Amino acid sequence: MTTTTMTTTRSRTPVLGAFLAVLAAGVLTQAALAGLFLSVSPSVQFVHMLVGSALPWIAIAPTVIAWVRVGQRAIPASFAVLVTLLTIGFWVQDALGHMGFPVTVAVHVPLGVVLFGASTALAIAAFRGVGRRPVERDAEVR
Repeated sequence: MTTTTMTTTRSRTPVLGAFLAVLAAGVLTQAALAGLFLSVSPSVQFVHMLVGSALPWIAIAPTVIAWVRVGQRAIPASFAVLVTLLTIGFWVQDALGHMGFPVTVAVHVPLGVVLFGASTALAIAAFRGVGRRPVERDAEVR
């Protein structure tokens, strides 16, 4: 005799995790470049601008992947919402980086720290497994 039992499993999304890890590495690179052009070489500012302008565009990829995985019922929509908010944060960060007001630095730098932390946390969650989904398993009853 067999019975069907419901268990839960976490869905791993390594491609999503890889894109999120690239974003985290990009933010870390941005911090290093900012430190260099503030203290050593102003010419590094151009590279900082290029990397900073690329990150929001790169952030679109994990957002699309996350929503596709939601459609496949592999991850919860709440995780895709967090990835979407991360992408919006990258666009805000890019806009702040191009504003010439000193007060924007007071938001730009802490937002960079938040983006790094969020990218890292979401990447780890994607690699380890996101959410829980029910899985039917047949079990033998004796």
